[in-house]
Amino acid sequence: MKKSTSPPWVESDHWPYPPGVYLLRILWLLVQGTLWRLLWGRLYILQSLLLRLFGARISVKTQFFSGVRIEFPWLLEGGDYVSIGPRVGIYNLGGIRIGSHVIISQDAYLCGGTHDFRDQRMPLVRREIVIKDKVWICAGAFIGPGVTIGEGAVVGARACVMKDVPPWTVVAGNPARVIKKRRMKSTPPQKESP
Repeated sequence: MKKSTSPPWVESDHWPYPPGVYLLRILWLLVQGTLWRLLWGRLYILQSLLLRLFGARISVKTQFFSGVRIEFPWLLEGGDYVSIGPRVGIYNLGGIRIGSHVIISQDAYLCGGTHDFRDQRMPLVRREIVIKDKVWICAGAFIGPGVTIGEGAVVGARACVMKDVPPWTVVAGNPARVIKKRRMKSTPPQKESP
């Protein structure tokens, strides 16, 4: 009996998804590469409706900018008044739930998947990311698998978040850590009279 010379992580009999998911992914990749690109910046309601056709549970009040890439629309859930900036990567292998009044700035990457490096086969690990209401994820931030961003939190630019973020805090750095509490102005600033 001849021994296999394939690396241990190449296993044709252990696919991480059922066959139907691969066909749906191919269809979504075709749509994302064509129709999705044509719709940005026009009527953002059409983008939300297109995602809903693929099973997303998002509000039609969600705005997507150019270059947003979504791995699995059917594992995306979002509230009202969500703004997802240019070139944001949504690698939602374990699902992503986004609250209302959330801003995800340009080049942020939400990564809901990794591999178990302790196993020589490197099996896929999928974890859900939860982003609560009134969160701002700044430019270029990385949100890791299984992370929950608490309500009202701010994730600084280029931060690498691998642990849950407490509500109403500002985190920054690599690895991200709390740098201060987020305090909101109680009243809008008044204009001075001449």
